[in-house]
Amino acid sequence: MVFGGQLLGRLRRTRVFGEAVRFMMVGGIATAVAFVLFNGLVHGFFLGAGPMNGQPIPAYIIANTVGMLISYDLSRRWTFRHRVSDHPDGGFTAYVVINAVTMVLPVACLYVTRTVIGWDSAIADNLSANVVGVLMGQVARFFLFRKFVFGRPIRYTQVYGSVEEEAAALRAAEGPLVVAPEPRERVSGSTDRARRDRAG
Repeated sequence: MVFGGQLLGRLRRTRVFGEAVRFMMVGGIATAVAFVLFNGLVHGFFLGAGPMNGQPIPAYIIANTVGMLISYDLSRRWTFRHRVSDHPDGGFTAYVVINAVTMVLPVACLYVTRTVIGWDSAIADNLSANVVGVLMGQVARFFLFRKFVFGRPIRYTQVYGSVEEEAAALRAAEGPLVVAPEPRERVSGSTDRARRDRAG
């Protein structure tokens, strides 16, 4: 049972790490979509003022709402595929609420650079909202989504099979175990005795 407990602990750590990596990849896709939309609406893809140049915060909310929808679908199907939601709507409402709450972080960064400091360039907008704010929001969202949206993990045996099956799979993945032969001790005089026996 000690081995089984160690194996389950290893599986949990591997699963959390995999979820974090997949979450960052999904976040990158959603952020890229929101980035393109935001800069198109506000800065005209850096070619001139966009249609919402004087309204960066509403434009940011619109762009990130689209990104949020993409993020939810990929998170449900891929990032947290080993976890399920107990919510009747698949966790969508909780997902929207968490996104809305954590969107305060990049919006606050954008507000500070635009209103308090007075920077309104495309570089300042993107650094404050799409770099600093997004990174802060991503960390918060990962743990909140994992706990409140996709809160119930699927049993390990449903995904991996029994502990014994997983142990066999891990051993196979690590390759065959090569055991070096033990050195044999030479017995003095054994060769001479064998020769005498054959001669006799």
